[in-house]
Amino acid sequence: MVKWLLFATLVGCQSHEHDAAPRVETGSAVASDARLVRDGDEPRADARVKVDEPESEPDPGKQIYSLGALPAWQAVVDRNLYLDRRGQHGVVYGTLGEPITIPATGSGDAALAAVATPYLWLVDDTEGNGALAIRVLPSNSAKAGDRIAFAGAWALDDQRRYFWQASLATALVPAPPSKLKELKEPAALPGHTITNGELPSGARQISLAKENDAAYFTVVGAVPLADGDGWLVADELGSTPYALLNMPGERASFGAQDLRTTDEHWSLRRGWTYWVRIGPIHKHGADKPATITARTPPVRVK
Repeated sequence: MVKWLLFATLVGCQSHEHDAAPRVETGSAVASDARLVRDGDEPRADARVKVDEPESEPDPGKQIYSLGALPAWQAVVDRNLYLDRRGQHGVVYGTLGEPITIPATGSGDAALAAVATPYLWLVDDTEGNGALAIRVLPSNSAKAGDRIAFAGAWALDDQRRYFWQASLATALVPAPPSKLKELKEPAALPGHTITNGELPSGARQISLAKENDAAYFTVVGAVPLADGDGWLVADELGSTPYALLNMPGERASFGAQDLRTTDEHWSLRRGWTYWVRIGPIHKHGADKPATITARTPPVRVK
């Protein structure tokens, strides 16, 4: 009987030793209550172990999506959906530009002065290389260079110019690197002003240009009836038309109800030569003009 009791006690002690968890040295990446579980000959971490992971960077896309925001210029294209007088509202985003000034009225030196307005430019940072921008009456003291989303709606001022009446501002994280940053040209001034300039190095006739090339062309057709119809262009006046070229931001409005004002359209002239950096070229057959969208604003070549 004594031998039997000693044998049972020995077996019980060995069983308790096998059940005890092995001692684990804790580190910065593993919690202090971590346990290792044997899987054959290889130890593996218990599923309950928590590993410290660095916080991921904020995702600009998710932030914009959560706000339901749209790029600044898209709100111009679809202005009919965001009119304050109809009680419609939305959220636009972009990079805040400088305060807007207008030329002074009068003659002499007084005409050279600039008059401040209450508006700032909100530059669309998704297309147009800085040329596409809207007037915004901000609701806070944001500064130039800030990336911001503004809730609000379109309103008209005394000069019948549209501006975005902001009711709430939300700071956005900086935009990630994109193809817009790959452009060789510096950012253009906000607005639809066409400047004069020389052809850049490597510029090619539009019929020979490829995507992302600087292409020069002559307007050979009439002014398009609507944005998105494209400007009929050729290598030079008298040449076979090569493409229907859309300037930055030129596309059809929602429901064909275009509420863009005169200063929100590009104004090119037939017979004049310009250059732009072009996007993809879509060809439609040998007897039809290709369709192209410019990535930069037009510069008149003298």
